[in-house]
Amino acid sequence: MRGWKAALAACLMLGLSGNAVSAEKSVIGPVARLNVTEAQMSFLARIDTGASKTSIHAENMAVVGGKIEDWDDNIGKTIRFDTGNEAGETATIEAEIAEVSHIRNSQGSEDRYVVWLNVGEQGKERRVLVTLKERGPMTYKLLIGRNWLEGHYTVDVELPEDK
Repeated sequence: MRGWKAALAACLMLGLSGNAVSAEKSVIGPVARLNVTEAQMSFLARIDTGASKTSIHAENMAVVGGKIEDWDDNIGKTIRFDTGNEAGETATIEAEIAEVSHIRNSQGSEDRYVVWLNVGEQGKERRVLVTLKERGPMTYKLLIGRNWLEGHYTVDVELPEDK
């Protein structure tokens, strides 16, 4: 009887975990090709479950009608910044500053502007909060955090990387 119960439990767990993921969430690998609608281009993005928010490469940031260093006073204003993907394509984006986020990482801490951008697979982009960060020397100019993944994706680190 004990063997029968263990076998049934194993079958139920396999069935539930497999069906629950495929019925409700898509599976994504550690790297994926994703679009940013406002930039009108795609990025090879690193999927990072350790990051709470999504982050995009931003340089030459300027606040329209404000000074870049007036952090909290700039919420609600428009920020203009340049971005680029791993292929060297570039774009200028204008977006409303939604908030200022204080980020702690291995290099210390810093404040970052946060904007709403539409990010996702071709035709499945959705609006998400994105921090602006100079990611020039980094391989991945778009880092996908938990705020984009949550409720929509399960990460499978064994999937091959998109190109």
